[in-house]
Amino acid sequence: MLGNAADAEDVTQDALVRAYGSLNDLQDGASFASWLRRIAINLSLNVLRRRGLIRFEPLDAPGRGYVVEPDDGGPTPEMRALAAEERSDIERLVRRLPTEQRVAVVLRDMYGYDMNDVATIGRCGLSAAKMRVKRGREALRTMLESAGYTPGTRDA
Repeated sequence: MLGNAADAEDVTQDALVRAYGSLNDLQDGASFASWLRRIAINLSLNVLRRRGLIRFEPLDAPGRGYVVEPDDGGPTPEMRALAAEERSDIERLVRRLPTEQRVAVVLRDMYGYDMNDVATIGRCGLSAAKMRVKRGREALRTMLESAGYTPGTRDA
């Protein structure tokens, strides 16, 4: 979410310290992993907000996506370079998604969380989580198409 490994490490450490200090706040039966992820997401959003990269507004309106894979064994250096450039472009587009959609799409499509976890982490109902993923995917697809990408190729 932050696009910078050093910032991510700082947020991770801060999340662990805060979680340890707030263990008494964890509700019985709640998932520790979801609770810790929510702390990390909130801290990440705070960093982005302080940088002026996001604003918290009502939002009504994927991640690493199309990787070129060769048919003949291993990727060539050129293919690896193109794939890395494509991932960078897609990550830049993902960062342009509205915050709630970006979080939902990243959790679902990049990290493989099931929709119940996406809803828990996003502090919303299951149908809202599904809608965030759907709208985020649609917005990302539109941005990719306008940039000239088609599934499995890099035409831009």
